[in-house]
Amino acid sequence: MPLSARAATRRWTVRLLTGPLVIGLLVAWAGTASAHATVVSSFPTNGERLAHAPASVSIIFDQPVRLGAGGLQVLDSTGTPVASGPPTHSSPSTIREGLPGKLPDGAYVANYTVTSVDGHVVSGGIVFLVGNAVAGQVQRLTRHTTSVAGATDKLGQFLSYLGVFSVGGLAFFLAFILTGGPERRRLVRWCLLAAVVSLLGMLVTTGAQAALSNGSWHGAIEWAIVRDILSGSLGRQYGLQIIGLAACLWSLRRTGIGAQAAAFYGLLVSSGAFVLFGHAVASPERWLSIPADIVHAIFAAMWFGGLIGLVVVLRSRTRAARSSGELGPAPPTLGATRPSSAAPVLGAGSSAPAGSATATAVLSRNESVVSGPEAAGVTATGPATILRSTIGVVSRFSTMAAVSVSVLLVAGVLLAIAEVGSVHNLIDTGYGQILLVKVALVGILLLMAAYNRQLLLPHLVTAGGSPFDPSVRAGWRRLLATARIETAVVVAVLAVTAVLANGTPSNGAGAVVRPVPFAQTQPFGDGHVTLRISPNQALVNNMVVQFTGRDGAPTMMAESVSIYFTLPSLNVGPIVVDMVQSGIGRFVLTQIPAPPIVGTWQITLQVQVSAFEQPDVSFVDTVQ
Repeated sequence: MPLSARAATRRWTVRLLTGPLVIGLLVAWAGTASAHATVVSSFPTNGERLAHAPASVSIIFDQPVRLGAGGLQVLDSTGTPVASGPPTHSSPSTIREGLPGKLPDGAYVANYTVTSVDGHVVSGGIVFLVGNAVAGQVQRLTRHTTSVAGATDKLGQFLSYLGVFSVGGLAFFLAFILTGGPERRRLVRWCLLAAVVSLLGMLVTTGAQAALSNGSWHGAIEWAIVRDILSGSLGRQYGLQIIGLAACLWSLRRTGIGAQAAAFYGLLVSSGAFVLFGHAVASPERWLSIPADIVHAIFAAMWFGGLIGLVVVLRSRTRAARSSGELGPAPPTLGATRPSSAAPVLGAGSSAPAGSATATAVLSRNESVVSGPEAAGVTATGPATILRSTIGVVSRFSTMAAVSVSVLLVAGVLLAIAEVGSVHNLIDTGYGQILLVKVALVGILLLMAAYNRQLLLPHLVTAGGSPFDPSVRAGWRRLLATARIETAVVVAVLAVTAVLANGTPSNGAGAVVRPVPFAQTQPFGDGHVTLRISPNQALVNNMVVQFTGRDGAPTMMAESVSIYFTLPSLNVGPIVVDMVQSGIGRFVLTQIPAPPIVGTWQITLQVQVSAFEQPDVSFVDTVQ
């Protein structure tokens, strides 16, 4: 190779290898959090009964959130908003809505819709009661997290995965694996169709996210809401993917190193951009999850798009090989009249009269035509021409697939560790169980890929293309069948991935920091006493004690209440705090530093009923 050509090759190699660095820089601005935003506490707590309406409603999440079009809205039982102003942030992870000073007794619902750090919309609602009210029909006003919009969002993301991976993988296949051949035109059409599918997926997801943010499908046609959705990580993902798809499509019109560079960079940008709207940017281990997610997406696209290209090539060329006789005897055709000396004799010992000009029927093979570099060094009428060139394509794909499988295994394990955290969470959580389905499907793919590479392909290469070898004909049929099955299984994997993208990973850390509010009722006198502790975590809690009569209405049954905390396992306590009266039969403590540590606490209420009567009421609470 001339020195100048060698230097040019080295330059292009360096440029291609800088692709991962480009992707890393593109996602460098992503924030830090831990999966989809989840409510850890609220005031009032869900289902809490208050003697008087609160001055405000607050929802506290486990990570910073962004208020969207839905925000926080407090409604009465008729669905009428009752807030005194727009919702605000009292901290990056807390949203708050002020209420008017004299809300009447009744049932109220506080609906929230926020955007997580990873870009996904999270919705829900809490119900609280004021005075003697019952929940009644107010539950129907609660905003739910699952809806038709949520299912549509999953569909849109599936179409995006399907289209983007197909375009990127096919462009790479055409640039590096299939260097020529009559199938190229058909695969270019597949690329264009896949690009349309990816754009459709982007539109569907954007509309669904706007509907989730607004709480109804009207949000999908309101430009202000759509613009707010696209101004975040979802918009950045789509912007990068459109650039990457354009580069992939541009590569289809070029050849040589220019086409390879465009296909390579287009694949990296379009597939790697999925990281911007996913769990990786919200993981506590971003240094691990972001690179693993990018590599996972890129090599999955290479494999999936390559499988589509391989199926088309195998289907086309095995048909051509059967027609030409390379995979069995060619169909008989009437040959042209030839001199008797050159014509094959049909039947042993037969002869034709000298000088006879009678036409003779002969069995002839159709000439197999393989254009472009695939046919280099092979004569058009030589034995097994089509199959030899096809074996070259399959071998190059097999090498690429082997590298992809190795990288996908490593990246998949790292992502599973970052998102799930333990075998317990993998088995006992909904997210982990769906992930197990994906692992099972990938296991099927790995077995089929290993069979093709280690057993089937070596047999075809060794046996050659003998038209009368039944094992060769069966081998090519099996190779085409397994490639088709692999493609179908990858589509199923993409569908499962779309579901996982909208789920919340259940890693061990997330479960530990998410306290469960405590609420328990005990008999007391002629009625009951209820103790509520929220968020029920170590050091900072709000506590409410409410006395009620037989009819469930608040009643005065105590002059004062003191609360005792004891942790028997560590011999801690008792810690004594006097509660403050705040309504009829209601005593409260706000933001007190108790219980101070995690554990199972014995909580005792010492109730001063009169100067001569001071009964106790005991509770057991596990503090997280």
